[in-house]
Amino acid sequence: MAAARRAQRLVRRRRPPHSHLLLSGSLLLIAVVVVVCLSTNDHDVGDVDLLSANPAPVGPPHAVTASQFASRLHADIDSLLAELGIAGHLIEVDPSDSPVQIGVKVPRDLPLISVNVHPTRAVEQLGGIIFEGRETADGRVYLQCGFDSMQTTQFTLRRLRTTARRTGVLGLIVRDVAVPEQDEEGVWGVPQRLTLLLDRPAGGLSTESWTRLRQWALDGDHELIGPEIGDPETQQRLQSLLEQDPVVLDTEQQPSAIERQLWALADRAADDGHAIGVLRDHPAAHAALEAVLPRLEMRGYRFVAAASLLP
Repeated sequence: MAAARRAQRLVRRRRPPHSHLLLSGSLLLIAVVVVVCLSTNDHDVGDVDLLSANPAPVGPPHAVTASQFASRLHADIDSLLAELGIAGHLIEVDPSDSPVQIGVKVPRDLPLISVNVHPTRAVEQLGGIIFEGRETADGRVYLQCGFDSMQTTQFTLRRLRTTARRTGVLGLIVRDVAVPEQDEEGVWGVPQRLTLLLDRPAGGLSTESWTRLRQWALDGDHELIGPEIGDPETQQRLQSLLEQDPVVLDTEQQPSAIERQLWALADRAADDGHAIGVLRDHPAAHAALEAVLPRLEMRGYRFVAAASLLP
């Protein structure tokens, strides 16, 4: 009898049906809650807003079908070509044709090859194919593209000899420029031409630092101005500008705010032919300059020494 009771105690009780599924589901739910809590708490409260007032197009994921490829390409083409300074009214899309016809009138100051590259990259980003590209005797360029084996779109690029892009000349002054450890740091790493106002006289720099600064300014084609540095007349004219009411680009020291001011300055330069803006040497300014200046340069804007734009 006692042996029977011991055997009964050793018998395992069976779990209810599907209990292992309930257990797995509970563990999965707990894991999701933990991940969400951690991701919510791990938030940088510093200046992380790096969005531009005129954001660059973000490459979309690959299309899945020919129809999806075509609709994405046609929807994005205006913003893609705007990066080259081609206004929307110069782009004509005729969806009634098969394949869809996209005509692009290319301003005279823009090389056709630059325009050719942008649609080609867009097609490749979407997972499409360029079937054929050719240039005719009259200077027109034709690009035929599609998805898989289906042709969906034909680009026709045609030169406009009477129209130029809406651009201008910009003179950017950076005040209180500090001496960095390396030439890639801060404003010294910006390839577009800047006017750099040093925060100390030449006598306050070691011979080694002064030699490095002169070389860095030469490499970047920057104009170097400061106490006892540069042409005295140029320095006086720039000082007069700063004492008046200059266009200050970094009243709010956040990259996104400075980017908006740079785009507004570019609009002014396009209206008036040129414009001068002033900002100080700090990390938010570096981020904004690196984000916006290459895009303005791609659109046809030129950067010159600020003193050359003064009356």
